[in-house]
Order: sequence, then C-alpha cells, then structure tokens
Amino acid sequence: MFYPLLLQKFKSAFLIFCMLHCARFSFAQVPMKTIQELNAPGKDSWLRIQRMAEHAKNKVEILAPDSVKASVALLQSQFSTNTNLGSIIYNSGGILVDGGWIRILGSGSKRLARSVPEWNAGKISAMRNDEMFYLLVADDVLGGLFAIKASSVEELESIGQVFYYGPNSLSWQTTGLSYGGFISFCFNGNLKEFYEDFRWKGWQEEVPSIDCNSVISCYPLLWTREGLQMKVNRKQLAIQSQWNMYQGKPKPGSKQKAVAQRQPASRPPSSKIVSMWSQEFGK
Repeated sequence: MFYPLLLQKFKSAFLIFCMLHCARFSFAQVPMKTIQELNAPGKDSWLRIQRMAEHAKNKVEILAPDSVKASVALLQSQFSTNTNLGSIIYNSGGILVDGGWIRILGSGSKRLARSVPEWNAGKISAMRNDEMFYLLVADDVLGGLFAIKASSVEELESIGQVFYYGPNSLSWQTTGLSYGGFISFCFNGNLKEFYEDFRWKGWQEEVPSIDCNSVISCYPLLWTREGLQMKVNRKQLAIQSQWNMYQGKPKPGSKQKAVAQRQPASRPPSSKIVSMWSQEFGK
C-alpha cells in the first residue's frame, strides 16, 4: 500500500511541476505589457477621435472614464493607446451614438457598465471558428453585435475587420470596415439607411431611456416576415440574456436544456432558440 501511494504522490507532484513550467514558458513567449508601455503619450489617436465626435453628423456622446477602471481595462485588454481601440478603452467609459442606439464599449461607466475585456470574458471561445475569433467592441439597442474578426492580437490592432451579428439574420456579416472605419461610420455614416427596416415611430424618445446593459428584444423574431415588417412586441431584456439566447443557452433555472453552439446559428435559427424567445415573451 505504501509504494502505490508514494508513486501516486510523485505523479501528482510531477504533473504540477510540468504545468507550472509550461505556464512560465507560455508567459515568457507572450509577456504582459505594463500600463506604462501601453499608455503611449504623444500619439494623436484620441485627439482625432475627439475631433471626429465634435464634428459628427450623428449624435455622439463620449462617457467620462473612471481613471482606475480605465487603467485596469487597458491592462487587461493589452491594447496600446496608439490604436483606436486602446485609445477609446483608456480615454472613455464608452461612446453612445444616436442617443444610445449604438453603444461603443470603452472601459465602462455608470451608464454603460461594461468594458471591452469584461464583456468579452468567456465569450471569445464560444465564437471561435477555424482559429479565428470575434472580439466584441459594440452593440446596438436591438441586440445586434459588432465585433472585430481576427486570428491574433496583432491582426486585431491592424487589419481586423468589423463584423455585424444582427437579430434579423442571426449570422455574422462583414461590414467591410476596419475598427477605425467603423468608428467613423458610427459618427458620420447613414445610420438611418443601415437600420432602415428596424426603426419605429418614436424611437428617438424611447431609446435614450433604455439602460445600456439592456436591449429591446423583439418577438416575433426580426428574421421572420412579421419581424421584418416590425409587427412585433418589444420587450427590454438584459443583453447577457440576449447573448445566451444567441448561444442557445436557457436562462438559469429553466427546464430547457442548453444547446452547445460554437458558432452562432445560421438562418433560420434552431427551434430551441425560437422556443426560448417565445418563453421570454410569454411571461
């Protein structure tokens, strides 16, 4: 009995040693940058964004950041303030466009209590496909998601394109824009045309009163015939709940079984997702 127990302890100790050794090797290959390295003064990325906001055709509101949260978010994200994304994370609590119709994520604030790293925690792996991943950077009041698609952090900072996951299609569609181009479009683009079929009479008064951690969820779903005609019931829903529905996950305590989905459903979505939406609106 003594020798098998000793052998088991040795195996456990050796396994822990290997794990620690591999972790040290991995971090040595990709060292974490310090806040001093990430915050690069002298670059005009943020100044350019501020000027764009001042002269924007659409209504733009930059939310003030909390200095501590901004530093934490920048450190967690590892984006330099030389980049547009890093600059927005560090210098803003987020940006609201058209009264909050579009919410561009920053480092979080009272009105938009989600930072880029916080909102992406646990989500990137769910959207990984063929070594590519989507980094969520913004969303809209209808639950549409904007994300940069890339295969590496270097690509995110340079050539990564922004994709849109709309509740009308339930699939990722490219916008053809870089992140910087996406910001420019939000500030000066024709949002009326982009959301042509999905803005209802009186949305200008209704949207600013909606919590930026919530969305207007529609049923029948927006990809249906009734949805496309906006003959739907609208209900405020936590954006995390909307995300769970996209991923085929029922609400905690629900009797419905979760459906594992690596990639968001293609059109039309599964009957399980439709069922969860109908359950939500059936309350």
